[in-house]
Amino acid sequence: MTNEITRSPSRFGTAIALTFALVSVFATAVSSTIGAAGALAGLLALGIGLAIASQRAIDVGGTLLLVGVLAAGYTGSAPEPLLVGALTGVLAFDAASNALAIGEQLGRESSTVRAEIVHSAASLGVGSTAIVVGYAVFAVSAGGQPLAALLLLAGGAVALVTGLR
Repeated sequence: MTNEITRSPSRFGTAIALTFALVSVFATAVSSTIGAAGALAGLLALGIGLAIASQRAIDVGGTLLLVGVLAAGYTGSAPEPLLVGALTGVLAFDAASNALAIGEQLGRESSTVRAEIVHSAASLGVGSTAIVVGYAVFAVSAGGQPLAALLLLAGGAVALVTGLR
């Protein structure tokens, strides 16, 4: 009898990633139907990437989630739901990548709930802090900067975090 390890994304990590992606879609949908369509495509691509264990599909899904947020921002949506959509989109991508890496290293059958909760909580804390600081800068500017500047600031933060990985 052989105990073959299933090298698929962890179940708990998959659930976390899809939950964050769903929140991102809802937050974007509150702002814009055009943005919601892009975010929904991102949710589907992320789900497919987790189902077939493909980092490339996960990357596409994370990108589409953020494209949906940017499209909603371009149409002049309020910044609050966009910030929630952007944060949860990045967290969905991060959780999905982490679930894939844990699944490849330890297998789907391993109990990794605690490690994934700690990872997601730390990512949520760092991301929330970045969003609060970015929103504070936006609020202090008293309308002197357009919403596009805030979105570019958030996009730069995402690029920085991605580059540091």
